[in-house]
Amino acid sequence: MMNYTAYSQNNLMSLNDNPLSYQPMPFYEDLKQSSSNFSKKLDLNLYCIKRPQQTCFIRVTNPDMLAWGIEQGDILVVEKNDGLTLGDLVVLEINGKMEIYEFFAHDNGEFIFFALSAKTQNIKIDDWRALPLVGTVTNTIHQIKPKNTIKFAA
Repeated sequence: MMNYTAYSQNNLMSLNDNPLSYQPMPFYEDLKQSSSNFSKKLDLNLYCIKRPQQTCFIRVTNPDMLAWGIEQGDILVVEKNDGLTLGDLVVLEINGKMEIYEFFAHDNGEFIFFALSAKTQNIKIDDWRALPLVGTVTNTIHQIKPKNTIKFAA
């Protein structure tokens, strides 16, 4: 189960209307020596979102997906695609809830989708296009949270 929020061009303010408009941020590579002159800038919107009209964000509320590197509270970037590749993580809307599956195999004419949640059944189907597909997970936005809540003053 996941809560989800879909964003489209119609729902977003233009960057000119937003007082908190972003700018590309300085970009360092961990193995190269840093300097005060930024030779590269990184725009996460361009990096994570290739097709804005077909993209939505989904916040994960299910704690059972750690084996796939997905934690409760992560935000998934989900893009509607015309095709699937083995190993894709796909989001299906089932009974009003978002569920994540791994496209696991194509065997004997059946497409097999492995449920990432222990509470959900795996799916075998002849035509994957008949599924209520929201899209394919392209990125995970994961915030590192401290393990304990004790804070120390500098």
